[in-house]
Amino acid sequence: MWYFTPYILLPLAAVLLALGAMRLAWPYRRLPVAKVFLGLMFSTIWWSMCHALELSNATIAGKVLLSNIQYISVVSVPLLWLLFALCYTDRAHLLPRSVLYSLILLQSGFLIGAWTNGWHRLMWPRVELTYTAGGLWVLTEPHGPLWYASVLSAYAMVFAGTVLMINQAIRSQSLYRAQAISLVVGALLPWAASMLFVTGLSPIPFVDPTPVAFALGGLAFTVAMQRYRALDLLPAARERIVDQMPDAIIVLDMHDRIIDLNPAAQAILSATTDVLGKSLARVAPPWLIEQVRDRYEGQFEVQQTGETGTTTYDLRCTTLRDRDGSPAGRIFVLRDITLFKQAAQALQEAKEAAEAASQAKSAFLSMMSHELRTPLTAILGYSEFLREDLLNRDLHSLTSDLDRIITAGRHLLTLINDILDYARLEANAVTIHPEPVHMSTLINEVVMTLQGLAKQGQNTITVTVEPDLPPVLADPVRLRQVLLNLVGNACKFTGQGEIRVHCYRSTTAEIQIDVSDTGIGIAADQLQHLFKPFVQVDNGPTRRYGGTGLGLAICQRLCQVMGGAILVTSEPGRGSTFSVRLPITGVPSAPCEVSQEDG
Repeated sequence: MWYFTPYILLPLAAVLLALGAMRLAWPYRRLPVAKVFLGLMFSTIWWSMCHALELSNATIAGKVLLSNIQYISVVSVPLLWLLFALCYTDRAHLLPRSVLYSLILLQSGFLIGAWTNGWHRLMWPRVELTYTAGGLWVLTEPHGPLWYASVLSAYAMVFAGTVLMINQAIRSQSLYRAQAISLVVGALLPWAASMLFVTGLSPIPFVDPTPVAFALGGLAFTVAMQRYRALDLLPAARERIVDQMPDAIIVLDMHDRIIDLNPAAQAILSATTDVLGKSLARVAPPWLIEQVRDRYEGQFEVQQTGETGTTTYDLRCTTLRDRDGSPAGRIFVLRDITLFKQAAQALQEAKEAAEAASQAKSAFLSMMSHELRTPLTAILGYSEFLREDLLNRDLHSLTSDLDRIITAGRHLLTLINDILDYARLEANAVTIHPEPVHMSTLINEVVMTLQGLAKQGQNTITVTVEPDLPPVLADPVRLRQVLLNLVGNACKFTGQGEIRVHCYRSTTAEIQIDVSDTGIGIAADQLQHLFKPFVQVDNGPTRRYGGTGLGLAICQRLCQVMGGAILVTSEPGRGSTFSVRLPITGVPSAPCEVSQEDG
């Protein structure tokens, strides 16, 4: 038999408020803390709905059935509150899985005990239906030992969760303190009312005031969700992340009132009192107010000059938006980049000093090369003149010493010319004059020039030029210099072997010249240093060939300035292959100079 009683309006009000809290928490449903909160609110709705139905029923069987169904929430709400408190305070690790499963089994045992009470009478020894003076049918049921055990277990879990929340409220800043207090109130009210009912101190005899407390608790939860942004800003996550950040973080609402900040920001504001809720203009230094006055988005660099010097900040401004996308405030992040700026300045100064030193070095090399080449040219000229004079006088026995002087002088002149060329390249003083160059003619001239050097090492030179090759646009003087260096190196580092020069069209836009030898080769770990200036491959035998270590560096720079490239492959003991790639088109027809990017 069903009947209407105004007492059901209170649990129904609790249902509506709990539904409102669930709606607010739903967008955060992927967060563990939100999942537990939604479960807690659902159990609250279940409890209130079942209690409202139980109050409206006037039969023993109906009331017992609804009470048993209601007991699902009675045993689940305490455990869910404990889990919520652990997640909210970031202490879920304090509850191992084994303990959690034990608590679930314990609460399940109490639920089964309520459902099977008719067999053992350990929960309620007897159940009677009583009609009160207030026109309400209620069950009067003395409590058994199993009921007292369930109440003790529930209160213990509620007490543990409440202690965690109160401790969090004490340690939190005001925004999060109000958040935690609202949630504590929402949880404590139903259980305080339950204790009044259990102890017989309830102001309404025979009526459990828990639904009234649930209504007020639902209201407290709703206030926590709307007013204090519970689940939106979790204090535990904030303390673990935001408070420990060295960057200053300031959060403002639409009226430029401070709603959150971390210790780093507190230090910048130099405020000795709680600044939450106060206008930024009242607590911030003038330089900061001026910098953030009209800034809502973007990244800026600001400076603040004080007694200790100038501090440079990287200021990032972001507009906060609510769930509807409407502006809800601003967040400022200030990062102290003073040391970074000082390091960047020192690096720039070091770069400028290095460039100045490099220019001075190039100028010195160029000057010294000129100064050395002038007397050396005179020495070679007089030596060759004396040699000719001795030959004319048939004094052949005296020419051998002059031949050594001339050979050494020419070698020294080659080294000086290399240094001078590299100095010009670094000083951007080398000008190339591209023109159509037929590779067959140029390669044959280079090979004829180096035939004598090849015979000294008992080597043979083989030339293969693909027929009908189009001419390349290059500086013939500089290209000849590159090929002379490559073929000359192949002759020097090969003994009783073969040097192959192969010219062919590698792509539709490039011609490639491969200079291969069967000489000593180069180790893989030394290939990366091969084109660096003043570096020679130092694997023992190569040291006897001498040189400045500039030849390949000059070749690479010249190839690059002519729009090409130079590559190398090598294997120790089996020889090397140097490949020069030059474009068929694309090289400017007017003279051009080497740029800083080359090489």
